Amino acid sequence: MLAARQVLSILFGASFTVAVMWALGCFLFRKLDIRLNRLEHDLLAAATGGALLSFVVFLLCVAGLARTPVFLVFGLAALAVGWNPRKAGKALLSIPRLWRWVFLVPFVFYALVYLASSVAPEYSPDGQTYHLGLVFRLYREHGFHRLTTNMYANISLGFEMLFLFAFAFGRQSAAATVHCAYLLALAMLILCYGRRIGRPYAGVCAALIVFLSPVAGIDGSSAYNDVALAATGFALFYLLEVWRENHEDGLLIPIGLLAGFCFAIKYTGFIAPVYAAAVIGWRRRWKALLPVALACAAMALPWLIKNWVWTGDPVAPFADRTFPNPYFHVAFEDFYRRWFSRYDLPDLKTWAWSVIVTGRQVGGQLGPVFLLTPLALFALRSRAGRHVLLAAMFFLVPYPWNVGARFLLPAAPFLAMAIALALDFSKTVLAVLVASAALLAWPGIIRRYDGPGNLRLQKPEWRAALRIRPQDDFLNAKSTMWGVAQLLNHSVARGQRVLSTAAVAESYTDVDVLVAYQSAEGDLLEDILTNATRDDLAPTWNLRFTFPRREVRHLRMVQTAPAIKPLNAGDMLMDEWSIGEIRIFDGDRSIARAPAWRLDATPFPWDIGLAFDNNPATRWKSWQRMYSGMHVDVDFGAPLAIDRVELHCSHDQPRVEIHPESCDGAVCAPIPARREKVDDPPAGDFRRIATRTVKERGIEYLLIDPTNWTAADMKNDPARWGMDFIAERAGYRLYRLK
Repeated sequence: MLAARQVLSILFGASFTVAVMWALGCFLFRKLDIRLNRLEHDLLAAATGGALLSFVVFLLCVAGLARTPVFLVFGLAALAVGWNPRKAGKALLSIPRLWRWVFLVPFVFYALVYLASSVAPEYSPDGQTYHLGLVFRLYREHGFHRLTTNMYANISLGFEMLFLFAFAFGRQSAAATVHCAYLLALAMLILCYGRRIGRPYAGVCAALIVFLSPVAGIDGSSAYNDVALAATGFALFYLLEVWRENHEDGLLIPIGLLAGFCFAIKYTGFIAPVYAAAVIGWRRRWKALLPVALACAAMALPWLIKNWVWTGDPVAPFADRTFPNPYFHVAFEDFYRRWFSRYDLPDLKTWAWSVIVTGRQVGGQLGPVFLLTPLALFALRSRAGRHVLLAAMFFLVPYPWNVGARFLLPAAPFLAMAIALALDFSKTVLAVLVASAALLAWPGIIRRYDGPGNLRLQKPEWRAALRIRPQDDFLNAKSTMWGVAQLLNHSVARGQRVLSTAAVAESYTDVDVLVAYQSAEGDLLEDILTNATRDDLAPTWNLRFTFPRREVRHLRMVQTAPAIKPLNAGDMLMDEWSIGEIRIFDGDRSIARAPAWRLDATPFPWDIGLAFDNNPATRWKSWQRMYSGMHVDVDFGAPLAIDRVELHCSHDQPRVEIHPESCDGAVCAPIPARREKVDDPPAGDFRRIATRTVKERGIEYLLIDPTNWTAADMKNDPARWGMDFIAERAGYRLYRLK
């Protein structure tokens, strides 16, 4: 009985969400007098309604009303106003009976496979960590609360709003099944487009090439958002093509909503409004741009405004150089960009083979059928082919920022359609392509040609999907992160904070987890712990500057080593300026920091106090690669007689070159000084100081993953660190700070 209730709640949550989306879209289409074929009307209405529902849930989150009863009442009201007869439009070209079966057999078969995967307990890496982790937080807190310790909380979360609506009724699996509905709708939309342009065979082939793509299967049956972006982008393209035919003004509002929703789903969706503006501008319909822009802004601006209010950066956690803030580091942004733009793949050939065939290192594969992509150029012979290739070019623009396979999904429908159009001269060839895609999409076959560590669909777990196999038993076998989340549930009281060195399945725990790499605060706390175990990070390198006694009001220490281009992503984190402690002397007397002193630094001024706190575990860091002109400033508030400055630094910055200056207003002059680099005695064992410092910053527990630098040291002697070992799960060890 319990299993049946769980399955029913999942199916209700997902189907109710999709139905509300459809009803909202139908209501809007009816008001705008949009006339389409029945099937394409329902698909495009649901896609547009998804944008509207996301916007409504955003407003409810702002108002603190993200609650199940509120969602239920709103959903029922939407169904009541949207459930009305549609207005018929242009009929689509029919598909011959044989080709209906060519489409339906693989479509229905794999639809059941994908649905089984989505209804089964959610355990995808990103789905159970941040996509649904943030949804669970929003659900617990009934809306938005300022969160600056999780970078994912500050990206656009438009699709997570739909997850939240479904989650309220059916939890994690209902959210994943909503995404699966987008995968089904994408295939149907591609099919409809082929029929609309009079190329039904190409439509069948293109729809199934995308639908049976291995990366689309695993992504679309998980709580991700890439397939949703692809489906929304294709729906935008579809409406623009309809608008090209008749220039009906009623289509402009849905076009704008879909374009803005692409950005709301994922930052890389910014290209959708650009594409829409380009198509409309090419037709010189300048007045049409206004309603599109307004509708687009309604979808996109709320996320930019939220980020601006929370962090001072509208596109947080990116553009930190343009919008400096204390919550995210430029160093992490640079590392993130470089890593995901290369994945350390050695050359273009390796990348192409990985992203299409093996999936190795790039998190999935489009599928071997996409090796035919060069043939897509032959689609340029037809008007429709030129249109889909133009759309593909636009939607490929953001791809170099992240060369993972799933980031190709927004362009995949257009590439597949172009391939099918190029080969539309032979129905036999198209049928062979469909059969090949169906065969190569089966999990057992994928395993024969993919690479190690590839993220791919598993064989359907029907017993788990139907909850005959208990959810906890299934997740315990499938997900290490879920097991770690249960460890936290059993060991940490609500309200206490945990610093984790790796991501946790936050969708399955309500413990307040601060993941180290997800924010500036987390970076700093992990740096404090790491400093205690690495000799090269201890403040034992004394950079001493001695000069004749002089009065200085404003002291500036300038770093003059030029910027260099890093060889790889790892080098980017080894070229930052840092200072453990700054000490200022008058003779043999060390001058203590006075309340009147004003401290500053460029870049990252927010942590400069760490260079004056007499704590060997902390240090100020530039948190970005060295460049000439970085500086640290001490304004004493009044002239102060000094004759020596010492910077106690770590040895992990061999290129650093520092010079003292005395400033009067905006004018700074060098202080002629004798410079020495002296190795001080070891700083001693400051592990307890490190953990005490971390605890003073509100952390009660540490969760250390087995690959972390400090893991072995903490395991060997937790008492030396001043903490108690609590429990271990899959190599992850939980400690309580004393």
